[in-house]
Amino acid sequence: MDEMTATVAETRANFSKIARTVNETGRPVTVFKNSKPWVLVAPVGKGYGDHIPKIDWASQEVAKIDSATRKTVLPADWDDSEDEGLYDDLV
Repeated sequence: MDEMTATVAETRANFSKIARTVNETGRPVTVFKNSKPWVLVAPVGKGYGDHIPKIDWASQEVAKIDSATRKTVLPADWDDSEDEGLYDDLV
């Protein structure tokens, strides 16, 4: 059986069709970005989702944006000395 693949652009344009096919066939689709495997769209009911914890997204902390400076304000408990400099390139 051939592996099913798609590019990021194809996945974005056809996500509903890809998700339906994955669900119906039970076969995952590997999504490629810049010609490299990037993510996997897989059917949860076929064992792929057994290790995925349920996340209540509504209760998750989010980074706020300061309306005056338009910069992200991270919660104090997100500050970790190990991460120092990790996000410097993003600024």
